[in-house]
Amino acid sequence: MKNYTFLILILFFSCEQKVKSGSNVNAAKSNSTIPLKIPKEEDSILNAWSHYYQKENPNFKPELFLLKETSPISYRESSIYILHQKGFNEIYKPFLVFSKSRDHYLDFDSYNWFIDPNGNAGYEADQQVVVVDLKKKSAKQIAFFGPSFWVEDAYWKGDSVAVLLGNSYEKIPFKMEFNFKTNKAKNYIYPDTLKFETPYSKIRLRSKGIKVE
Repeated sequence: MKNYTFLILILFFSCEQKVKSGSNVNAAKSNSTIPLKIPKEEDSILNAWSHYYQKENPNFKPELFLLKETSPISYRESSIYILHQKGFNEIYKPFLVFSKSRDHYLDFDSYNWFIDPNGNAGYEADQQVVVVDLKKKSAKQIAFFGPSFWVEDAYWKGDSVAVLLGNSYEKIPFKMEFNFKTNKAKNYIYPDTLKFETPYSKIRLRSKGIKVE
């Protein structure tokens, strides 16, 4: 089942542009699985995400993620509004994930959810992950997900590497690491399924005052 889920993830990346503008990753398979290396001082976002799932999955560890694919980053145009640009909805500002210099940020929220008439978060079927260059005032899509996979949080390693933390309908977490200097995207997948009732993505929204049913 885990291998089947991973194949679905890879197929989605390569095929979704036929349905909607997305990130088309034609990845070359690795000859072997490589454990994800975690620095001694783990990022606080990574810690929060990991600790949440460890409550019901004590053996869940970030370093157990396995590298499955490495591919070039596929950039596509995005129509989302940029911070400080006319049309940008300030409700998304607390959710933007900035690089160390704050010249760039990731936005994986504004395309994915909105506030419905009852004041609760409503969701689109798809999720777009965009990297914004504030100096150039440009927004580029770097990943795109359908309803079976979603990004739950993200963080930067300095200014050149961004990491996405995700989960799936099959409850198998994944990670994606984008190195913008080398133009490489690495896809990691966890070797087991997790047990949980509420995904971390909803906890993240609630922590910033968004009502989630």
